[in-house]
Parts: sequence; C-alpha cells; structure tokens
Amino acid sequence: MKYFKFILIAFITLIILRINLKLHSENYSKQEVENDIVLQLNFLEDELKSHDLAGRMQQIFPEGNVFINALYGLSWCELALASPGNTKLTNKALNEALFAYNSIDSDKTRLTFPNYLNPENGIFYDGWRNYLLSKILLLKTSFENKEKYLAQYKTQSNLIATALEESKTPYLQSYAGHSWPADMFVAMASLSHYQKVFDETYAPLIKRWLTEVKNNLDTKTGLIPHKVDFQSAHTIEGARGCSIGLILRMLGEIDYGFAEDQFKIADSLFIETTFGLPSMREYPVGEFGLGDIDSGPVIFGVGFSGTIVMIGTLAMYGEANLAEQQYKTIHAFGFDKVRNDQKKYLFGILPMADAFIAWGRATMLNYYQNVKHNKGSWYFSFHLYSLLFCLLIWLLLFRKRLVHFYKTANKVGN
Repeated sequence: MKYFKFILIAFITLIILRINLKLHSENYSKQEVENDIVLQLNFLEDELKSHDLAGRMQQIFPEGNVFINALYGLSWCELALASPGNTKLTNKALNEALFAYNSIDSDKTRLTFPNYLNPENGIFYDGWRNYLLSKILLLKTSFENKEKYLAQYKTQSNLIATALEESKTPYLQSYAGHSWPADMFVAMASLSHYQKVFDETYAPLIKRWLTEVKNNLDTKTGLIPHKVDFQSAHTIEGARGCSIGLILRMLGEIDYGFAEDQFKIADSLFIETTFGLPSMREYPVGEFGLGDIDSGPVIFGVGFSGTIVMIGTLAMYGEANLAEQQYKTIHAFGFDKVRNDQKKYLFGILPMADAFIAWGRATMLNYYQNVKHNKGSWYFSFHLYSLLFCLLIWLLLFRKRLVHFYKTANKVGN
C-alpha cells in the first residue's frame, strides 16, 4: 500500500508538471497556428470520412451529427477567410465545407428533426445549415455548382425569414415546445450574411428582430437568456456560459454595437480566473448549478463547453490575448497527441471538443493582429498553486517520517 501511494502521488505530480509545461506552448506565429489547426482538422476529416464520427456523435448528443459537421465545415471556412491569398488552402476549405454541408443537407440527417415545425425541421437544424452555407458562399466568387448553392441559400433564408415574420416572438422552436435563443442567433447570423452575398433584403427584418430581443432580456442579468417560452419569449432559464459564448459569437456578426454591450455584462458575470487560469463560469456570479448535456462537466463553477467556445468569442471583442491564454489553458489540460499529420485532444475520446477548439482557434486567426503572444507571467499564479499542491501531497505521504525526524531532532537537541 505504501508503494502504491508513492507511485500514485508521483504520477499525479508528473501530470501536474506536464500541464504547467504545456501552458508554455509556442504557436506564436500566424502560420504556426494555421498549420496546427490543419492537424486538428486532418484528425476530424479522417474520423468523419472513415470512422462514422457523425453517427457516433449522434449517439451521444441529440444534435451530434449536425454539430460535428457544422463545426468541421465552419473551421475550414474561418481558416480560409483568415488567409484569403492562400488559394490551395481556400480550395481545400471549400471542398471540406461542402462535404460537411451536404452531410447536413441530407434526408438521413433531416429525419432526426421534426418536420412539422415552422420552419420545417426547427430553427436549430435550419439555422446551422444556413449559417454554414452562408460562410461557404463567402469563400470564393465562383466554384462548381455555386449557382445551385446560391439558390438553396435564397430558399433557406426565405424560409427562416417567413417563419420569423409569422411568429409572435423573436424565438422560433428548435423542437416542439422548446426554444433556445442560441439557435436563433445562428439563424439570424446566416441572414446577416445575405447582404454580403446578395443584398440587404433582410436588413429591416433583422432590425425589428433585434428590437424584440432587447425587449426580452433576462431581467436578472440583462443578458440574452439560455431558454425561453416560445409563445411569450419569457425567460425559462437565465443566461448560462454554454450558450452566452455562442450567442455573443453570432451577435458580433449581426450587430456589433449591441454585442459589445452584452459582452461587457457577460465579462463581469461569467469571465474569471480559476486557480490563476482564464475560465468561463457556467452560471453567473452568485448562482450555483450542475452540469448537463449542454454544458458538460461543471467543476469549481467552470463550464467546460462555455470555456472552449469563448476562444473565438473573446478574440471578436478585442480580447485576442486573453483568447490565446484560454486556448493555451485548454491545450494544457487537453492531453494532445500529434501523430501522422493529425492532432487530437483527450486521446480522441470526444472529437466534439476538438471541433469546438478548431473553430475557436480558426476564428481567432481573423483577429490575430491583436494577439500579444502571451510572453508575460499570466500563468505564474497557477504555477504557484501547482507547487503548493504538490508539496502538500508529498508532505502528507511522508508525514510520519517527518514527525519522527522532528521528535528525534528534539531529543538530540535536549
């Protein structure tokens, strides 16, 4: 038992040492970061095309198929948009994003969602499908079958807009009787791109929608709520970390002024440090709650899903330096493995996390000029906490010997 305790504590110490060292990862140049993201996407590509990743994620998450494909396609889009002069990268991104879109826009995927809602299949499905398509259309001025995809974008945008005009509230249903505002923001971000692809047809609708959103904020926090009553827009569940990060990510593309106001509130209620490292609370300051399928595990108040999503969101709001710190923290705890031109986290057990990380990092590249490369001492507090913790567990292991040594020393002294 004594040797088992020694081996266990030595193992824990080595893990803590590894985490501390990984905080000093050196992907400082834009090209290095781009290459590293490609390694992540190579892993996801292999899993999607050869190991039924979409099917596996669907067994774990209610929207796993759509989410993993959408995030994969969007990661490629953001990566290419950050390097517009790289033709080879843009072509690869276009092909992979279209692969992801076609996987979502399939009868097999649609069967997962109810077909009797307005819009058909619900705003989660229609929103993410249209958002990915809008990003694809922004990649290149022309490509094979682009006219077909332009026509689909027009049709899908019109379905979303029509459903919203017929709704009494700003939030459409994701599933029968259930409405999560984050899904609506994805859909509206897809409409906001319409003016870049075609014209400002939906500008008045978006303006009216934003007014309704502002009139139905969570009264406790002043933020956009996590879940609402689809018939009245009244808050069912207030703002949460797992959704507000995504909402801010999309709102920044719809109305940056309103988004900045929301970000300032979220910053004061959700963004903090835990043991000296940047993190995202799952519940606002003063509230306690448990984790669920949306948030993932909640440990010391930190929501893992929200923390990962914030990588890209922080960069959008002028906090690219903090965004990089956030990534380095996730990287340190993610136990990454690079092999055969692929990079995966957590030994590849949960690729959904890999997809969110890749999307956040690719988004951050679009704001890379603001990154200060984190060469300061932001990680010093965590190093200190780690040292104290390691000292404590080793002292506990050898406490009997230390007590014996102390008593012996006293006898000799006397």
